[in-house]
Amino acid sequence: MVESLLPMVSFTSEDDEEVIKSVVDGTTPSYSLESKLGDCKRAAAIRRETLQRMTGMSLSGLPLEGFDYESILGQCCEMPVGYVQIPVGIAGPLLLDGIEFSVPMVTTEGCLVASTNRGCKAMLAILGRGSVAG
Repeated sequence: MVESLLPMVSFTSEDDEEVIKSVVDGTTPSYSLESKLGDCKRAAAIRRETLQRMTGMSLSGLPLEGFDYESILGQCCEMPVGYVQIPVGIAGPLLLDGIEFSVPMVTTEGCLVASTNRGCKAMLAILGRGSVAG
């Protein structure tokens, strides 16, 4: 709604520095960068630089390159400034209604996958071919 009250300005030909200044001074909302620039990666890079300038904090440890920002537009993360890689472990098998499932787990918690795996194996040993009810 707020965006519809603002003048429609396209930044496709503006240089990044001008766009950053307009976000810093509040004339361009950060959330509108993707639509105004027409380039999701450039929007993330500009938003990231704006955040660094406004907070004085470095985001150098947070990767920007190597991610498809177009793929998340309108999907799962608004106003991205980078991404993280998180390890994926596998637990199981988990027996559910007579079917064995492997359970992928995204975590940085030590021992979480191992303990879940032990729980799955214990349930399999106890229940055999039965069902696990929630």
